[in-house]
Amino acid sequence: MAHIDTSEIIRAALWIRPTGEALERIQKIVRLAHKEAGGPQVPPHVTLLTGAETTRANAELKLKHLAQRLRPIRIKLGAIEWRDDYFRSLFATVELTSELAAAQREAYDAFEMKPAPPYEPHLSLAYGKIEEGVKKRIAEQAGGRLDAEFEVQSLHLVNSTSTVPVAEWHTLIELPVAA
Repeated sequence: MAHIDTSEIIRAALWIRPTGEALERIQKIVRLAHKEAGGPQVPPHVTLLTGAETTRANAELKLKHLAQRLRPIRIKLGAIEWRDDYFRSLFATVELTSELAAAQREAYDAFEMKPAPPYEPHLSLAYGKIEEGVKKRIAEQAGGRLDAEFEVQSLHLVNSTSTVPVAEWHTLIELPVAA
C-alpha cells in the first residue's frame, strides 16, 4: 500500500540569507531605507526560487536533496539600484556567477519546476511605492554601492508569497549546504 502524504500544503520561495559582516552592512542600509521611505522591513535575502507549492514533507525532502548537491557559493553585492516595482523598489545588484546561475537551475530542478525562469539576482533593501527622489537619496547616502560578499551557508524555504504579508514571512525549513 502506498504512503499518502497528508502534511500541510505550503507555498514558498527559496532564499539565500546573508551572514557575517555583509549582513551587518545590509541591515544598516535597510534601516536607513526604512527610516527614509517607510514600508515593510525587508528580511535580507537573495531569492533562488519562487512559486513552490507542495506538501511540507515533500518540500523538506526536495530541499534536503538540493542542499546535499550544492556547495558553498560566494555572493557578491554591487551597485544600489531601483525600479518602479514594489519588490525591487530599492535593491543591491548581485553578480550572476556561473555557480549562482547553476544553483538557481538546480533549485528549479529539485522542486520540479522546469524550466527555470531568466535569473536576475538581487538583494532588496526596501519594498514599496517609493518616490524616485527618495530612492536616489538613500542610494547616495549609502555610497551608491553595497560592496560586500558572503558565502551561502544554508538554504531557507520561506512562506514569502503574495498572500502572506511581508511582516509575517518566516523560514519554514532551513538546511545547510554541503561542505
